[in-house]
Parts: sequence; C-alpha cells; structure tokens
Amino acid sequence: MLYAWVGDQKRAPLAKGERTTCRDCGGLLTAVMPVENTPHWRHKAGDCDPWSEPEGPWHLGWKELFDMSCREIALRDPMTGELHRADVLVASGTSRATVLELQHSSISEDERNVRETFYRQGHRMFWLVHIHSESSFLGTYFSMSLDFGSRVANLDGKEFAIMRWMGPNKEFIEKWKRASAHVFFHAGPYIFYLAGPGVASRLGGPFRRGEFALSQLTRDEFLRAVRWEDSAS
Repeated sequence: MLYAWVGDQKRAPLAKGERTTCRDCGGLLTAVMPVENTPHWRHKAGDCDPWSEPEGPWHLGWKELFDMSCREIALRDPMTGELHRADVLVASGTSRATVLELQHSSISEDERNVRETFYRQGHRMFWLVHIHSESSFLGTYFSMSLDFGSRVANLDGKEFAIMRWMGPNKEFIEKWKRASAHVFFHAGPYIFYLAGPGVASRLGGPFRRGEFALSQLTRDEFLRAVRWEDSAS
C-alpha cells in the first residue's frame, strides 16, 4: 500500500524503517524505500487485502490526481466481513460513489469477475488498464490494432471506431469486452474507452470475436467521468 495513517495524517512513507499501524486490520506497517521503485508500506504479517499487488510509478501518478481522502479506501462486505482496498473511491456514501481500479499487471477473467462483483455492490466501477510492453508484446499488438479510419460510428455525441485485434491471441480483448464495469485503456499518452456489451449493442453489435470498439478521450475527460462530472459514462 502506498499510503497509511501516521498520527492524524494519511501519507506515503518518508524514511526507511518508519512504522505505523494499519487502520483496516490493526497490523504493523513498515516503510520500504526501494532504490528503483515507489516507496510504500509493507504489512509485517501479510497484507490484509489479498488482492494487493506491487505498485509502481504508474499507480502513484494516477492516485495523486485524486484527493488523499479518495486514495486506497478500504471497503468491507457487511455480510462476509471480506475486506479490499479500492485504489480510488470518489463520492463515497453517495449515489455517485465510484470505484476506480488501476490494473497494471495481467489479470484473469475469473479474478476480474470476482473484483467486479465485490466493488459494484453500491458503487459504479471503472477499470483503467495499463497497456505497456514491459513484459510482453501487448503494447505492440494494441498499437497494431488501432484503426480510427475504417469503421466509425457516433453514439451520444461520441465517436467510436470499430476495429479488429491484430495479435495472435484475442483473449485479452475478449476478456475486457465482457466486463460488467466500465473499461478504459491507458496506452502511452492516450486513453480509450472500450465499448462494453450495452454500448456495443447500440453500435450494431454484438461484435465478432476479436472485434471491438474504442472511443478516444483526454486525461481530463477521463477524470471528469470518474468524478461523474461527465454524463457520457
């Protein structure tokens, strides 16, 4: 976790070995200050959120675009007691409560479904999926697939381009097409909204395997959508 309460302040660690207590589980937290990675807090007895994953500069950069009160918010299922930390939660306790999950690493469809089931209890949910080439050809295949000129459609004032996945394995795009939450891709300087089942049907879908539709938006447009300042999503 990137942030923890130290006294009356929620913040990132400042020095190696600094200690505090996790407010979610009561466990001991120790500051870790990696030379080549992002400073973070480590649970001594293992993270109380089993979905916790290593985080780096990409996660930090996005979290810092939101108020500290919205970052890493613990949510607990009142029936089961299950606890998970949303990367970002805006408008908590209101009808516009929105969870934003920042996904840098690969995730299975089963895991995606489990997380959506949990976070969509009383919340709208957005995924921001990082398209990068650090450990695979994903970024290359994504870039090869982008085609904003062949098949274009307008829906609710937004332009969608329908294209085909150019990689050898179409499961990546199929997995995210089936999501019940809103899915956005962050690739280089661009952000794209992926048409889910409902939007796809209004664009003439359902689409064939490997076929998908994207709408490009700016970072500010994405942030407005998360905060419900943009009614398009």
